[in-house]
Amino acid sequence: MEPSLLKFSHSIPDEKTLSESYAFPVYSHDGKSTPFGELVSKDVRHFFCSCDQDFISSLPPHITPATVSTLPSGPARLVVIGCGDPSRILPYTTETSCEFPIFTDPTCRLHEKLRMKRSLASSSKPTYMKHSLFGLIMSSVRQMIWSGFGAFKGGDYSQNGGEWIFRAGKCVWVHRMETTSDHVPAEELIRVLREIGN
Repeated sequence: MEPSLLKFSHSIPDEKTLSESYAFPVYSHDGKSTPFGELVSKDVRHFFCSCDQDFISSLPPHITPATVSTLPSGPARLVVIGCGDPSRILPYTTETSCEFPIFTDPTCRLHEKLRMKRSLASSSKPTYMKHSLFGLIMSSVRQMIWSGFGAFKGGDYSQNGGEWIFRAGKCVWVHRMETTSDHVPAEELIRVLREIGN
């Protein structure tokens, strides 16, 4: 049996930090704001990051809206939060076929408050990555060129994301990305979600 991933959680912010972060606005594709505290979060880097796009595309079949709505611990909700301009959400959704709601904090205040790291360092190729490093770069460049001036609205390229699990309004598990390519793979993330319910 594989070791429990629950023990590998990064430090959970204190209640004061979380309480303050819940008030920070995140924005939908149409620019409407929602307080972060109303969402469950899975952060991505920027909207042109092909590695993150590979990660989001790898969620099905492991994590789907149906999967998170039928967890043994009760229904859950997965929300993706980026750091680019709200206008980049719909193209990102199209590129990744993401079935989950996507929001953004273009100020990165939320990322900073929750001590999300900034780094352009890469790690070994994760299981969810479909492309080579060269392929990722070319895919990102292609998307940026096709987006015209939208290329300047993808978000902070050095801002890393992570995975955050909240239950009953409390943060119970955290993974902050150390590099540009170390999301928790979907099959491991669903294990964590199931373990938290036990």
